[in-house]
Amino acid sequence: MTQLLNRFTYLERLVHWLVGVTFVILLLTGAAFSYPSLFWLTALVGGGAAARVLHPWIGVVFGVGIVFMLALWIRDMFLDDQDWRWLGAVRDYAAHRHDEVPPAGKYNAGQKVFFWAQGLLAIVFVATGVFLWMPDRFSSSLLSISRLLHYAAALGGGLLLIVHVYLGTVAYPGTARGMIDGKVTRRWAAMHHPRWDEDQSRL
Repeated sequence: MTQLLNRFTYLERLVHWLVGVTFVILLLTGAAFSYPSLFWLTALVGGGAAARVLHPWIGVVFGVGIVFMLALWIRDMFLDDQDWRWLGAVRDYAAHRHDEVPPAGKYNAGQKVFFWAQGLLAIVFVATGVFLWMPDRFSSSLLSISRLLHYAAALGGGLLLIVHVYLGTVAYPGTARGMIDGKVTRRWAAMHHPRWDEDQSRL
């Protein structure tokens, strides 16, 4: 019988999916506003008028999710010496040469870097979105800069999201399960997060 380990709590999974789903909706509706050929995407939320009303409010929900995400994970996301060595062996990890990769704890260095990058982009995304939501209160130059940064953050976040989904599904099967039912197999843990697996063995 396959032994399972508890990896994520219900709250952690809820926050993860809240941030993920709202970000996808923001990306799709934002793309619809930016490119006329994609305006049909607004049908996903009830049409153009509904999308324009919902987009900023969904952004608020996304922002709240980011705050919870930071509160839940930030203490685990600082890189230590082992993480820097892991980054030096990232090519071996990508090639599945796990014997050449320094053992990772609960989160490997790649996940930690992703957390900081996505968190920074999210802050820019939300902050500039506030300016764009209330254009009458700000100067045209500030709005132009905000619009540029908003689009750049959306593009960067979207690309990171694609990589995140690919790594969690196609590249490393079994990873996504942790964010679905909160559990991973002991074999998966021993392969990808050996230090964390050892800690779980002591519990």
